[in-house]
Amino acid sequence: MPRTTTWTTVLFHQEREILRRTDPAKALSFHVGIWWHDNERLVAFRQSVAEIKTTGHLVDSDLSHDSVWETARQELHCSAALEYFQIPRGRILWDAFHRAGILYHGNSTPQMVFEELARFYGLPRWEARLDEHYLTGEALEEFYRLA
Repeated sequence: MPRTTTWTTVLFHQEREILRRTDPAKALSFHVGIWWHDNERLVAFRQSVAEIKTTGHLVDSDLSHDSVWETARQELHCSAALEYFQIPRGRILWDAFHRAGILYHGNSTPQMVFEELARFYGLPRWEARLDEHYLTGEALEEFYRLA
């Protein structure tokens, strides 16, 4: 039985450099990408691992938060004054050696979001890792005070 979430999910899939909105169903293959979550909406952008040329064991998407921000901002119903780094966000990589996903996130992402992302990105095994790059709010300000 599928889990009920308290947010709306919007999913985009990039294939052959074309970004399309898609049904937020479980992925049938491994994917990487980026996402935002603001407690009301989860907006994710993914690419199939099979489409990405890589020479190492870590596979990353060529999508960037700043390049798709305008699309994400509209889906999140954010003011044009907000910047992409002000909303909790993260990135998903694929570790081909360990055959597992790595979900990089900031300080305010609930466990259920990780589980939902793993399903959308086709990750049977995954690990969530806090990354200072994705901190928001007071945690971000504190990080820079200590740096």
